[in-house]
Amino acid sequence: MSKEFRPWKIDEVQLLPPSVQDYVPRDHVSRLIVSLVKESLDLSAILGSYRSGLGQPPSIRG
Repeated sequence: MSKEFRPWKIDEVQLLPPSVQDYVPRDHVSRLIVSLVKESLDLSAILGSYRSGLGQPPSIRG
């Protein structure tokens, strides 16, 4: 079993608050940031540092 981050479900309805999106205005800059992270950033270098399935911290490559 591979150690990975839990999936981030920004649109998932929660008990309190009902939805994070209900508290963030449509034109707020945080929506742009979420969009950029989800669609544009290459996170492979970060995710690639988590090689072990045992829960150790990522290795530092230098």
